[in-house]
Amino acid sequence: MPYEELNLKTSSPILSWANDKLGYEETHMAKNVASLPFVFKHVALMPDVHLGKGALVGSVIATKDAVIPAAVGVDIGCFTGDTKVTLTDGNSYSLKELTDKNKPVYVYSCTEIGRIVAAEAYPRLTRSQANLIKVILDNGEEIKCTPDHQFMLRNGTYLEASQLKAGTSLMPFYTKKNLSNNFIIEQNYAHSYNHKVGEIITLSERQDVYCLTVPKYNNFALSAGVFVHNCGMAAIKMPFKSEQIEGKLKQIRLDIEAAIPVGFNENKDIEKIVTNWQGWRDFKDLHRGVQDLEKKAINQLGSLGGGNHFIEVCLDTEDNIWLMLHSGSRHIGNKLAECHINSAKKLARLAELKLPDPDLSYFVAGTPEFEAYWQDLQWAQNYARYNRDVMMSRFKAIIEKYLGGGRPTKPLITVNCHHNYAEKEVHFGEEVYVTRKGAVRANTEDYGIIPGSMGAKSFIVKGKGCAESYCSCSHGAGRLMSRTKAKKHFSLDDLIKQTEGIECRKDSGVLDEIPGAYKPIDEVMKQQSDLVEIVATLKQIICVKG
Repeated sequence: MPYEELNLKTSSPILSWANDKLGYEETHMAKNVASLPFVFKHVALMPDVHLGKGALVGSVIATKDAVIPAAVGVDIGCFTGDTKVTLTDGNSYSLKELTDKNKPVYVYSCTEIGRIVAAEAYPRLTRSQANLIKVILDNGEEIKCTPDHQFMLRNGTYLEASQLKAGTSLMPFYTKKNLSNNFIIEQNYAHSYNHKVGEIITLSERQDVYCLTVPKYNNFALSAGVFVHNCGMAAIKMPFKSEQIEGKLKQIRLDIEAAIPVGFNENKDIEKIVTNWQGWRDFKDLHRGVQDLEKKAINQLGSLGGGNHFIEVCLDTEDNIWLMLHSGSRHIGNKLAECHINSAKKLARLAELKLPDPDLSYFVAGTPEFEAYWQDLQWAQNYARYNRDVMMSRFKAIIEKYLGGGRPTKPLITVNCHHNYAEKEVHFGEEVYVTRKGAVRANTEDYGIIPGSMGAKSFIVKGKGCAESYCSCSHGAGRLMSRTKAKKHFSLDDLIKQTEGIECRKDSGVLDEIPGAYKPIDEVMKQQSDLVEIVATLKQIICVKG
């Protein structure tokens, strides 16, 4: 369904993809945001839009030279712009060159059996002023990237750049010219160098970083001669079928709940993968208001949280098993947001700004407060992503124990996307800050996840790049009623009935997450048919909630 422009008197128009009429409070909140002088072009409301803090959940706000902390909850970075990628035409181009051209390109990817093939890819800027490390290879090539970017190892698995060590063998990519001076790919490894890591160096500089999205294979070759993961809630399609999980649902759920802390709980034993995270070295640079929370942040890395966060085993329409989870930056992200929101409010009072809502206090680009907030926001977003990675690793191991005899398996499809975040992007020819509050980026060929409630369907989608939505879509079904109202309106019998056939908690602690408290997901999907196309339809069979 195409959007409609709401008939509201605001400085900037409000475009809505929701078919339900906004309530009084929702209308008031939308008008408040659209009245701000730095809002760019218009405000976009997704089909799952509902009340939030300062700004509506399910809203996309593009701004010029300012960011509203309360409108951001809390993408991953990649490589510096001068990093070169070899295309199938035999020429090498920098990632910045490819991004500036804004067209699909054809690169080399590595299949599950180690075969090198051509693949369509989509270049993009992923983050501004990111932290960097340098990976030096034994062939003398140097790669500058963010610490969290994943490199493909010789065995086809991946490891983050910060976890690489001298001597680590990477999947090699060899090229040469033949006698006719034509570019060819070599797949024999009889070379004087083996594409091993020589050295890892932490850099003090920061730069804008770029990456490619490769939908089919999720990896691509750098001209430096190695394969790396592309950018990507989190969901993975496993090489298992539904009959393999029959009779094991309850025990799998209990094992998940034992391995991954939920609600306010923390990890009792801290794994090396947690303490080795590169982000800890920057903790001292975060807002002073969270400096006493490092131990708690470490203990919570790899934990689910509560509310609408979940871990699910799902089946698609072809009986394939998917693993899906939704979580964020936990307590540390919440406290960082709180500290910066309070700072923004204090600045607004000192400047005697007349804002329609104190929660719309903002930071102006170029000020120390803006820079401090932007730095902490990037850190929190990286924490959230790594938190999902740690949980998914434990989750996957449990499924492999029951369905694969404990042997590691390679996912058939991997999707990882943020919502509740801000990023610098180009829209309508101008560079703006885009805040997606309860929304997912849906640029052309972006893969995303749109989950329903704990008793409804979920969807794996591919973006259509709709300009009017700032290339965005909804991040879920969206609440139909508040948590308090849901607890008053529904009973435990309602919960049991609405989650029939699903292995999950059925007690008062999750009554506010009952499917009836959410908008019908099929209707929400219908309203955004111009924003995304459906790649896979999933239905959960196990659901773990905090």
